[in-house]
Amino acid sequence: MRKGINSMLRQVITGSAAVGLMAAVVGSSLPSAAQDAEFVMFGTGPDRLCNVLITKERLPVMETDGEDAVLTNHTYDCPEPEQVAQVAVIEPAAPPPEPLPESGLVYFDFDRAELTAEAETTLNDIIADIQDRELGGITVAGHADTAGPADYNMQLSERRANNVAAELTRAGIPATIITTEAFGETQLAVETPDNTPAQPNRRATIDFER
Repeated sequence: MRKGINSMLRQVITGSAAVGLMAAVVGSSLPSAAQDAEFVMFGTGPDRLCNVLITKERLPVMETDGEDAVLTNHTYDCPEPEQVAQVAVIEPAAPPPEPLPESGLVYFDFDRAELTAEAETTLNDIIADIQDRELGGITVAGHADTAGPADYNMQLSERRANNVAAELTRAGIPATIITTEAFGETQLAVETPDNTPAQPNRRATIDFER
């Protein structure tokens, strides 16, 4: 048992320091050496010694055993180092994206591309809703009813889309995110025979993208 302690002591206190410590305590009697002593721990890991008695000069209290100096007080029952609980850092979930504005819809008078007073009011409400939003794109699509030639209606629907887009840019919406499309009488909101005026078909739709 003492040889095991000696071996552990050599792992804890090595080199010239060990020689000096052993030389200092060999031959000293335990009662005088232990006067004003306290208990400390030497070493780390599985080789550490706990409750090692040391003097007020911070030297281990040792006694001679034949040719070797050995620790006089020790225990292998060291307390385990305090384990710091690893708390997982959970990042807050990103808020869900703001829903896109609902598609807008404005109507036009017969054979006209200018915005009516009612259409301007509707468009102003749409602009107020999107003014501070981060949008990736806005598509304005112009439409016409079946009254008149198809090619004329295609041009008319294009002018309607362009007028809505121009109003958006005047309100501060970047022109770079606005796209216009013209469908003439090819995408009717209400199916009618040819050459039939119908206000539901004289319209421009406004759709939004992220």
